[in-house]
Amino acid sequence: MVRARSPSPRSPSASSDGVWVAAGPAAALARLEPLIAAHRRIRNVVTIERGAGDDPVPPPSALPEAVAGLLVVGPRRLSPRRGLTGLWLGDVRGGSIPVGWLPDVGEPLRDYAGAAARILTRDPAERALVVLGQWEHRFLRVGLRAARWMERHGEMDTARLWTADRIARTDMLSGLACGPALAIYFGHGRPRGWAAYHGVRHGHFPQPWPEPMAALLALCCENASRWRTGLSFAERLVLGGVAGCALAAVTKTRHEDNRRWGPALCEAWTEHRPTTLAELVAAAEVPDELRSGGPYRFIGDPLLPLAGAPGATARTAAVFAPAPDAVLPGW
Repeated sequence: MVRARSPSPRSPSASSDGVWVAAGPAAALARLEPLIAAHRRIRNVVTIERGAGDDPVPPPSALPEAVAGLLVVGPRRLSPRRGLTGLWLGDVRGGSIPVGWLPDVGEPLRDYAGAAARILTRDPAERALVVLGQWEHRFLRVGLRAARWMERHGEMDTARLWTADRIARTDMLSGLACGPALAIYFGHGRPRGWAAYHGVRHGHFPQPWPEPMAALLALCCENASRWRTGLSFAERLVLGGVAGCALAAVTKTRHEDNRRWGPALCEAWTEHRPTTLAELVAAAEVPDELRSGGPYRFIGDPLLPLAGAPGATARTAAVFAPAPDAVLPGW
């Protein structure tokens, strides 16, 4: 069953171009109603009910024209790797639609919808960006390169470098709780979390989480994999309201590929000033085989605005994260 929603007054925090589509079981769509209502205030919205025997991803012929993004709620037992084939779904006109994944886990969908709806109301001028990374030379080098790019291209006041040589896990988590617009992680990843900061797991993120990040780019292995875990790390973070949307891998990745993604995403951030995670990824100048998605998937709504929580820029600036060789201020 397809239900069309009429457009309503626009919000200044997100682009209203195109139609936003949510597909899933009727009960799941009901739990997503806060997010659906928030999208409805700024753009056309269509919901598509999918039955137990249906493919969770609607065929292109079932979608309306000019779809800007698709959010799929699939069966709990279905992993992101099996539920989606990549970051994009082809439409009948030969275009590409960003498609995000959520598992049908019952009431946590309502919590996610509330956090995501808050992101849709934010001021897009809040562009706090955080670079995270493992204390290993190759990852520190990529993280430092990303931070220096931001500084050289007018983002010095909003970009923060919180690699593991500069900041402990507890302080890093406190900083992320400020709700930055975007966080990028470089390092080793596993289905249950990150190797950096002496190990980061979903349980290290307190609940309820105070302010969701708009987006998380986990440029590492397996953060969206279900291997030997009930839900992947990326799914848990998104459902827990830590991030509105994540880009995470369902399998192992190559460091060389992630090294290419890093500067390409930084350039897209500063040169194109994208309004959503889907726009950021689409604008990155990477080889076609990477652009198609490869091992990566969107977890959550890829059409949420890249906007930080109120005051996130000032609060992240106050986080103490000096370089190991930095001259510290006196008492």
